[in-house]
Amino acid sequence: WQHHTMAEPQTPPGAISVPLPLPRAPVTERQLEVIEPPFDVYNPLSEACVPRTIGGVAIGYIGGIGMGLVMGMISADPGLQHVAVGREAPQAPMWDQMRVSWRQTGKRSVAMGKNLAVLSGVFSGSECVIEKWRGKHDVMNQVLSGCFAGAAISAKSGPLMMCGGCAGFAAFSVAAEAIMGPH
Repeated sequence: WQHHTMAEPQTPPGAISVPLPLPRAPVTERQLEVIEPPFDVYNPLSEACVPRTIGGVAIGYIGGIGMGLVMGMISADPGLQHVAVGREAPQAPMWDQMRVSWRQTGKRSVAMGKNLAVLSGVFSGSECVIEKWRGKHDVMNQVLSGCFAGAAISAKSGPLMMCGGCAGFAAFSVAAEAIMGPH
């Protein structure tokens, strides 16, 4: 019988010899499981009601300003054009029209920002309180807080409008939850 020796592969001059990786041990299913901590981590910014409400107000205000800017640009009225005795009044200079239009857009943006800040503050605050009170995180929290927010912003218009606001915002909350998924 002949004794075979394995010759190491020769590396060409100037080339670098790289060792091959060592074989790994097989991975078991137990090792692939995600290890979760045995307790829930308390995050005061997302669990306490005051920071959640403040965050809702801030996001609502910023979103309302953005919506106001867009709506103001779409429906910008450079000023009323009066027609007197069959003749058009002379138009204001372009810079004056732009200034008037920008001021109207700014006023509309701030007003929409305030309105949406109040709405989102009432919604997020009531949602947090309802969630803590019920001890559950499900779609019923959004329904109840949407109803509360809709009724609260319609309070000055009377009980019938409060019922309509309650139903409308509850339905909108359910639709938003269905589209965006649970948070």
